[in-house]
Amino acid sequence: MATTIDSKITYDHPSVKTVHCGGNPYQIGFIHGQAVSTGIHHNIRTYTSFFAETVQITWGQARERAVAEFTDTLQEKYPEILEEMKGIADGAGAGLTAADILTLNVRSEIALTNYADGCTSISQKAEDGRVFVAQNWDWLEELQQGLVFLHIKPEGSAVEMKFLSEAGIVGKIGMNNAGFGLCSNALRSGAYNQNSFPIHVMSRRLLQYATSVSSALSIIDEFGTASTSNYMLADKSGSHLDIECSPYGNVVILPRDNSVAHTNHLYGPNRPARLVDHPAPNSMTRLARIQELIKKDLENSVPTTFESIRTRFADQEGFPYSICRSRPAGAIGMERMITLSTIMMDMTSCTGRVLIGKPCDELPIVEWSF
Repeated sequence: MATTIDSKITYDHPSVKTVHCGGNPYQIGFIHGQAVSTGIHHNIRTYTSFFAETVQITWGQARERAVAEFTDTLQEKYPEILEEMKGIADGAGAGLTAADILTLNVRSEIALTNYADGCTSISQKAEDGRVFVAQNWDWLEELQQGLVFLHIKPEGSAVEMKFLSEAGIVGKIGMNNAGFGLCSNALRSGAYNQNSFPIHVMSRRLLQYATSVSSALSIIDEFGTASTSNYMLADKSGSHLDIECSPYGNVVILPRDNSVAHTNHLYGPNRPARLVDHPAPNSMTRLARIQELIKKDLENSVPTTFESIRTRFADQEGFPYSICRSRPAGAIGMERMITLSTIMMDMTSCTGRVLIGKPCDELPIVEWSF
């Protein structure tokens, strides 16, 4: 029987394409790769420099490591994602191989055990019962030229996914039509296990197969994460929580007063004794500030809405290392991070709003819905 291919590009944002991908894993990947080939090649150049700065290895050395450490694990536990990566490489062309796309997808395992990005995330149950999950994504300024919105409908599945990603990366921040959504924060720790899922592969697995927070926790327990990362999870039933994941074990942080927040350091209870992170000081100040803003809204009876969440994420106290982050004057290397986007999702209604850029600026809004 012939496979149906669902493919189109829409321009929901003036500078970031929305790529609609359907079909089998290879076809989904090929559509993705062909549609944003320029962005994929740009991101590989960016991470070539990133690897040289953070772990002093070349792209070729990173590729050798990615293939040696993760091919067998993914072939055994998630072979369809390797097929999708092959499709991305073939679609992007210009000599790219599946190994290059695998390397892009394990960029965190290669380098973020040494360096962490920004990001401030929250989940909150509103006064009317709606559940929101949202974040500012802070990362390398150069990646503004390598972003993509992906809307994926796998063949034979009832699940559809919408997420913001880096071109060539198979999973990141978003939601599915089952009413499940996730945000994520990087954590800098040397914990590592090549027999578990790289964190972007885990994000994709969750978006494709989780239908609730509880099923997401089961997936994380089953496959584990190869490096340390944080996920903020929520679903349409009203369940929401945070989970700090590591190869040494996972720690759940439950909401207090209907909300939970996270930045880029470990603070969950009873974490594994040998799990240590090395955050930048601004991670602690951003967490304290977002918690303060949530508390102030509650005290002042400010309704929890897309608008009030955006106002919190637009906060610039502590500039330039604020929740809405700007590039510090004279910054070089990894300190050139800025807030690349704000992603806000209402899981009760399966709707979302995404801003590309800093939420403290006037920006076009991309609307998500199923």
